[in-house]
Amino acid sequence: MGGGPNIPDNSTRTRAQAYIQDESPFIPASTNLKEYTVLVTGMGAYPDGVGGHYSASENTSHLVTQHLPSNIPANHPLNPTGLPIRVLNPTSGPDCAVKAEYAYIRSYVKTLHAPSQESNNLDAIVHLGMADGWEWYTVEERAFKEGMSSTWWGESAQAGYYMVLDDAGKTVLDIKGEDEGLWEGSPVGIMTRLDVNRVVCDAKRVVNADFVDALKKVDGDTNVEGKLKVQIIPHFEAGNYCCGFMYYESLATCLRRKLDTKVVFCHIPGWRDEERLRRGADVVCAVIGAICKQIPKGKVD
Repeated sequence: MGGGPNIPDNSTRTRAQAYIQDESPFIPASTNLKEYTVLVTGMGAYPDGVGGHYSASENTSHLVTQHLPSNIPANHPLNPTGLPIRVLNPTSGPDCAVKAEYAYIRSYVKTLHAPSQESNNLDAIVHLGMADGWEWYTVEERAFKEGMSSTWWGESAQAGYYMVLDDAGKTVLDIKGEDEGLWEGSPVGIMTRLDVNRVVCDAKRVVNADFVDALKKVDGDTNVEGKLKVQIIPHFEAGNYCCGFMYYESLATCLRRKLDTKVVFCHIPGWRDEERLRRGADVVCAVIGAICKQIPKGKVD
């Protein structure tokens, strides 16, 4: 959410690796052999950091979810898997966006991954957040635990991650009760179990080339490629505010509970016109397809 950092240089990345727990590269096959199931979340209102405020209706991560399909057919140009992809979209409705509040996010993610929800039946979860001012979509590689500090997000992160006031005027230190200190003993940094570079490469190619070619065949618009081209990039980490916090909570939950569900976080630019929102939904679908491409399925009879 909000503006982003400079991309860390190689020396910074090397130092940071000492804090990062990379989950096992082995990806077991899903138990559902005939389709993929992916859950998407978008975020709601939050302060802009300079005295203003974004409402949920201004947060493009929420608005884009309202343009997502409930199913990406097996023959869709954004789906390379050969199987249908079911898209669960619980935060797209009015007043359903994930609140940008640390305590709420911790509780929400616990519920999302609760054993009663059978979240291990999900092939993947794609969390979305807005990065207003960016002109590209990102797939985030990792997230860090509370207590982490860094220089690459500026002064706000040097005092510790998740110390920027949330939409309730609280920091991570205000989380009390049974949720306080939830991740004591967990790695400071956790990477997604997906190959982010492959996700980005596959999604970018299909959304800018294959999908555009399909649109040309359908409507005959020879100028469609220039109008629809987008940038998707891998990004070092999801940040020191609610986006990074949610990503860590979800990754850490899957790691602790040994869930097969793959988790990723994507930042969405702050463009709010309908054409860009629809295009943002295309990007999310392309990312979903690229993620599912990395999750093997057993043979279907």
